[in-house]
Amino acid sequence: MLEGMLVVELAYYYPGPYCCRILRDLGADVVKVEPPAGDPMRYRPEIFAALNRGKRIVKLNLKEDGDREEFYRLAEKADVIVEGFRPGVARRLGVDYERISKINEGIIYCSITGFGQNSRFTRPVHDINVLAMAGVCEVAGMAGGEPSDPNVQLSDFSSAVFAAITILSAYVRKLRTGKGAYIDLSMFDSALASMPLHTSAILNSGEYMRDFSENPGYRIYRAKDCYVSLGILDEPQFWDEMCRALGLDFTGMSFEERLKRSGEIEAAIAAKLAEMDREDIERAFGERIPYGIVESLGDVAEKSWMLEEFEFEGKRFRGLRFPARMR
Repeated sequence: MLEGMLVVELAYYYPGPYCCRILRDLGADVVKVEPPAGDPMRYRPEIFAALNRGKRIVKLNLKEDGDREEFYRLAEKADVIVEGFRPGVARRLGVDYERISKINEGIIYCSITGFGQNSRFTRPVHDINVLAMAGVCEVAGMAGGEPSDPNVQLSDFSSAVFAAITILSAYVRKLRTGKGAYIDLSMFDSALASMPLHTSAILNSGEYMRDFSENPGYRIYRAKDCYVSLGILDEPQFWDEMCRALGLDFTGMSFEERLKRSGEIEAAIAAKLAEMDREDIERAFGERIPYGIVESLGDVAEKSWMLEEFEFEGKRFRGLRFPARMR
């Protein structure tokens, strides 16, 4: 799909490399430029392979004139450059957008930072720092009452995906007009943008969204031999079906009433599910109720249609391919 697109990556750890991994999965030719010591993520070979599979890798010391000139030759041919330095570092190295656009007017240059190029924050950060500052940890901990790390690297992932989307939009424009672009994207903004429901609720009603944190129909419960998630929002048809399946006398109850009596209802659901095993639950709920058994990530990955083996730097790894299928 993106055959013919040349991407040069100047990024380490997760956001920039995963953005470029997405572009590579879609057919782009990606050249990853590492410092002589390598990407720090190499300390976990299996993670490094997952983020960088399929890329060509070159090592350059951008502080040395000869290596910088070699980078310029790469940049001259590139369609896209993705960098993940802190603000000001690319300029000090002589590889910033202003410098590169002089040798390649059509370049699409994407900078991924913690807080953006013009923020008062320029310090180094990782995912958990950004999630804390963006309010994600507060939202993740609402049910328990204390801030919580969701442990899925949301700002890393979302900034990579938003960067890839924006790069592809700029590339479409470039194909149409020949014009390049500078993209300033932050992990902080990406994390905040990943919570459209919560931000809309707080901005427009002044209240936190209670549909999840205080909703007894949107919980993980313990059963005899497993855990089960219920996912019922303001959906009376699913709520009544669940109540009938469990023999509970809460049918016909409005969503607001469910929230008001959350503790009582949650205890009643928990008591019923604690007496049931997986087979009981699957038989009772069938395909009529939004629910899911909590599975082991390892088991799910092993059974996924996306599972594949691949070779990277002379070693065999297993991982997941791109999740979309197009025909």
